[in-house]
Amino acid sequence: MDCRRACALLLAAVLSAACAAPQVKLYPDERLKSIPKETVDKDIKECDDRAKEFVKANKGKIVAKHAGAGAVFGAFLGMVAGAFTGNFGRAIGEGAAIGAAAGLAGGAVHANSPEGVHRRFVEYCLTEKGYKPIGWK
Repeated sequence: MDCRRACALLLAAVLSAACAAPQVKLYPDERLKSIPKETVDKDIKECDDRAKEFVKANKGKIVAKHAGAGAVFGAFLGMVAGAFTGNFGRAIGEGAAIGAAAGLAGGAVHANSPEGVHRRFVEYCLTEKGYKPIGWK
């Protein structure tokens, strides 16, 4: 399997995993039970929309950070592979390319994912509104 095909398969797998849309779960205390469901849903949507705007404004930084880290890690792995094959230049180049592609894909997922900045933003926003976020499902 050549490098381009491996990168394309990795990118497709990561992007398809990113399509799921987890929802924040709130602790069912007396305050939550006393608020109409429509109000809770409106507050969650408002926090989610604000988080999307924040992440959108900072997405380039998040993705670039992960791509750079992936390239460095890939180059390191390429250097190790080069020690075994004797072709350091090619192994480092291929490792850096694969690492950058994986880092780019991971950064894109992280930037759009409730596991990243978006999730923490939503949780903080809901906490400010008096809710108690307990996880995502």
